[in-house]
Amino acid sequence: MMMKVPRPSFQRVTIIGVGLMGGSLGLAIKRKFPSVEIVGVDKPAVLKRAKKRRAIDKGVSLARGITQRSDLVVLATPLSSMMSILRRVARHCPNASVVTDVGSVKSGVTSLGKKLFPHGNFIGGHPMSGSEVSGIEGAHPLMFENAAWVLTPTARTSRSQLHRLSEFLTGIGARVLHMESGIHDAVASAFSHLPQLAAVALVNVSARKHPFGRGYLRLAAGGFRDMTRIASSSYEVWGDILFSNKHEVRSSLRLYIKELQSYMKFLGRKNLQQHFAASRRLRNSIPKNMKGFLHPLVDLFVFVRDQPGALARLAGSLARARLNISDLELIKVREGSGGTFRLSFASQEMAAKARSILKKKGFELSEEN
Repeated sequence: MMMKVPRPSFQRVTIIGVGLMGGSLGLAIKRKFPSVEIVGVDKPAVLKRAKKRRAIDKGVSLARGITQRSDLVVLATPLSSMMSILRRVARHCPNASVVTDVGSVKSGVTSLGKKLFPHGNFIGGHPMSGSEVSGIEGAHPLMFENAAWVLTPTARTSRSQLHRLSEFLTGIGARVLHMESGIHDAVASAFSHLPQLAAVALVNVSARKHPFGRGYLRLAAGGFRDMTRIASSSYEVWGDILFSNKHEVRSSLRLYIKELQSYMKFLGRKNLQQHFAASRRLRNSIPKNMKGFLHPLVDLFVFVRDQPGALARLAGSLARARLNISDLELIKVREGSGGTFRLSFASQEMAAKARSILKKKGFELSEEN
C-alpha cells in the first residue's frame, strides 16, 4: 500500500537567490513535494548549476523573477541586497502570496516587511542550519531536516498565512518556532555569530600571532580542529551578518571577553573547576535531537586500531546483527595507533547489543569520551 503524500500548502514557489540556502530549500521541497513548481532567480551560471542539480524547475532573471506569480516567494539573497529586493517584490507580489526570507538577522527585514506588506503576508524567517561550504555546490536536501526554523511574525502578520507557511516548512522536515525578531537577533548573536568570531580568533591567535604557533600548526589536535571548523566560512556571507547585527554581537563579545579575562585571573589560583563543571553540565544538557534526530541517541565510544580492515570489521559485525548506526563521528585520532569513534544508536537496547558484539570482537569501549 502506497503512503499518501500530503498536499503542500504552496503549489508554486519562487526562490530569489539559489545558493547554499536557496538551493537547499529547493532540493528539500522537491524531496518532500515533487509536484511543487520551483522558479529560481539568480545569475545565469548559478541557475544552470541549480537546474542541473534539480533544485529548481526553471530559472529566470531578477527582473522577470520578481513579477512571477507564485504562492510563496523566498528571499535567499545576501543581507546587503535583501532590503532593496524586498521593496521590489512588494510592488509586484499579490496579497494572496506569502513572502518570507532566510536571513540570519531579523529585526531590520521584519520591520521593513511590516511596512511594505500591509496585508500581513510578509513573514520573516531564519533556518538555524548551514555549512562552511557556500554556493549551490554546498546545497543539500537534508539541510533543514529537524533543524529549527524561526519565524518572526508581527502584530500585522496574517495568522492564516503564518499557519500556511509553518505547515509547509514542517512538511519539509523543519521544526518551526515563532519568535519576536529582536529576541531572535540577541539569541543568534550568542549561539551563532559569537562562535563564528571565536573560531576565527582562535585560528588567528594560535596559528598566526602566537610566537611558535605558525611553525607547529601540524600539531593542532582534534579539539582544535573541531572548535575551528567554521573558521573556514566565507566572509562574503558573514560580513553582512555581523554588520547587520553589530549591536547584539558587541554585547555578546563583551560577555565573552569578560569571561576570558576572569579565567586569566583564576589561572594563578587553580580556581577554574567550577567553570569547567558548569560548562560540562550545560553542554551535556543540549538535546542530542538538535543535531537532526527526532529522539535522543545513545552513544558508545569505540577505539579502532590503525589496521587495514579494522573499521570494516566493526561495521560488518553490527550489520550482520542488523544494528543500524544512526550517527558516526571520529573524535580522536592517534597516528599509527588508531582512533576513537562515537557510535550513536536509536535506543538503549540497540546500544547494549552493539556493546556486547563489539566486546566479543575485541574492540575497546568506554561509556563516554
